Amino acid sequence: MRRYRTLTLGASALALLVSACSTGGGSSPSTNGTPPAAATKPTVIVGSADFYESALVAEIYAQALEGKGYTVQRKLNLGARKLTNDSLKNNQLNLMPEYIGSEARELKAQATGDPQQTAQALKAALDPLGLTILDIAPGQDQNGFAVRKETADQFSLKSLTDAAKVADKLKWGLPPECKTNPSCGDALKSAYGIDIAKVQVVKLAPCSAPMAQALNGKSVDVAELCTTQPDIKRFNFVLLEDDKKSQAADNMVPVVRKDLLNAAGPDFSAALNLVSSKLTTDALTTMGLKVNVNKEKVADVARQFLADNGLS
Repeated sequence: MRRYRTLTLGASALALLVSACSTGGGSSPSTNGTPPAAATKPTVIVGSADFYESALVAEIYAQALEGKGYTVQRKLNLGARKLTNDSLKNNQLNLMPEYIGSEARELKAQATGDPQQTAQALKAALDPLGLTILDIAPGQDQNGFAVRKETADQFSLKSLTDAAKVADKLKWGLPPECKTNPSCGDALKSAYGIDIAKVQVVKLAPCSAPMAQALNGKSVDVAELCTTQPDIKRFNFVLLEDDKKSQAADNMVPVVRKDLLNAAGPDFSAALNLVSSKLTTDALTTMGLKVNVNKEKVADVARQFLADNGLS
């Protein structure tokens, strides 16, 4: 489901270029011959990876900047991280929504459970490439664990620490490679004392529809899902807090070319930072349900998000 995210267990990256490019926010000359204000602003070329969440956040950024008078070109659904990073370095893109932990690891920087620490490591890795980041969003799409509401109520589960206390009473939906993947078996044991060799396990692909269906159908009691997976809202699952930060932080963030940042006015950073501040995990999950399950148009969902948050 999140094939682009390298932190997702069992994830794969596509190298195909599937580009849908459009331009918005154009302006026409004023009647007195003086160029309009938008003409003095640099053109923003925003890209996205080839899955709905990345395209959605890119569209939100695009509409917010158009509202500030910027001309925005969209190159959405491009493909894998290597492709989008190369496009940023080559100035084919100058703005891109990213995930701090996944992008940090792509650039051989350290990703930890601390969002600020991971963001700083990412910023340092981007600096020699002529790129930087703005403020990180509170929302993050990372590996997570969810339970049905009835299970949460029965065992008073709010966090993985709570789940660890009754781990042997629960059936765990985990990926086939969990035993050897440091983000799965090792993380659960070192952070929470959950030994997957001593609990009931059903092997399923993480962040997948079958995993969500198994949880909803009571074949498993705890399922590894992505934290913004629409199924969490769709089936009213309870996402357990990773209270000991066993998973690397993967907050969303705008990656920006430094030359664009230098050429743009202060309203550029201000607009993007304000948008990012409203991108909570819950908001991303809710919008994902609209786009990926209800099949609403990305542009419409983005427009509604901006209106609901007083940003349009």
